[in-house]
Amino acid sequence: MIFLGIETSGRAGSVAVADNDQLLGEVDLSASGRRHARTLVPEIAALLSSLQLTPQDVDVVAVSIGPGSFTGLRVGVTCAKTLAYATGCRLVAIDTFLAVAAAQQDTTRVWVIDDPLRGDLFAGEYEQQEGLWRCVSPAQLQSLDSWRSRRKPEERITGPGLVTLEKEFTGSSLGESSTRLPHARSVVFLANQQAQTGHFADPWTLSPFYMRRSAAEEKADEKGLASSSAQPSGQ
Repeated sequence: MIFLGIETSGRAGSVAVADNDQLLGEVDLSASGRRHARTLVPEIAALLSSLQLTPQDVDVVAVSIGPGSFTGLRVGVTCAKTLAYATGCRLVAIDTFLAVAAAQQDTTRVWVIDDPLRGDLFAGEYEQQEGLWRCVSPAQLQSLDSWRSRRKPEERITGPGLVTLEKEFTGSSLGESSTRLPHARSVVFLANQQAQTGHFADPWTLSPFYMRRSAAEEKADEKGLASSSAQPSGQ
């Protein structure tokens, strides 16, 4: 089976193709910031062409669904859903933090974190059992102090949040810098496992898992509240 993996949860991203569990190729997308909409489809086409494949040869498209950035996830998930609809291939949704955890070496338990800014932390706990990684504690938004009280000192920390928060964890066990960001190769690796157990997603209902809502949505809510409070009582 040919798997296409899409990872666009951050400012950069990647796409990968695998034949079952054998990685055939992977390319990085532009890291210049939120350019997935312009680069994703051409990069997918170029990668498939370099492997003498077409979109119709893809049996399963797997996409990283978050936590992550609003813009990147929206583009990646929309692309995967469109491809699944257009070609009839199956769709697999991959927890972005699980993809990070699965890239870790020499550990069987890890916290994956990201920095949603505003003084908070997004953190999820993952463990490996019999060669398979699974989620122990789903990623959730919490304060740094609250998370510290839950984490055991010996537990490893990794994830994109270390880009900005590494100084907060001096003396802790940290994942290698090369494995802190999610990669499409991990997405296709996990997709192969999920496909074998029949865990597919519905292209019509799949939605990304954002760390926060978009700025436009939050501004709309603020305007709505302001408008509501300005209404005279009784109206």
